[in-house]
Amino acid sequence: MYNVGDTVIYSSHGLCSIEEICEQTFSDITKDYYVLKPLNDPNLTIRTPVENSSTQIRDIMKKEEAIKILHSFTSPGIEWVEQSTHRMRLHVEIIKTDDRQKQAHLLNTLLRKKKDYEALEKKFPMQEEKLLQTLQELIFSEFSIVLNKSSEEIYDQVLAQIS
Repeated sequence: MYNVGDTVIYSSHGLCSIEEICEQTFSDITKDYYVLKPLNDPNLTIRTPVENSSTQIRDIMKKEEAIKILHSFTSPGIEWVEQSTHRMRLHVEIIKTDDRQKQAHLLNTLLRKKKDYEALEKKFPMQEEKLLQTLQELIFSEFSIVLNKSSEEIYDQVLAQIS
């Protein structure tokens, strides 16, 4: 069970702070609920039953894992699939895994491809750009908390590694 003040990852909302643990009654059924505040959207409040939390809430990564994943940006990411529908299908599968290492490999590939496109003075595809932004927010914000650095510092470090 998590405690008030813990930072966790909640489903698709990403990093959240547990603001409260309370009892609530809906349809004459009383349950304990976590009250969560997404770190990237403090105006949103999420309530989720404590008993269902194991499928929707997970711990943030440990410092050692973050350092290992951050170091992985020195090597090439995943293979680039030329056919866009197959590529997007693969990318969606990777995101659904919740595996930060696989997601970081994908992010690595997208950052490198964007750099290649820019070098050729071409526009990076919009789907990939959106995916890149989503992954950066997801991964760099978690690194930021775990490594006690700003997301910008993490981004700069990653860019230095892929250059």
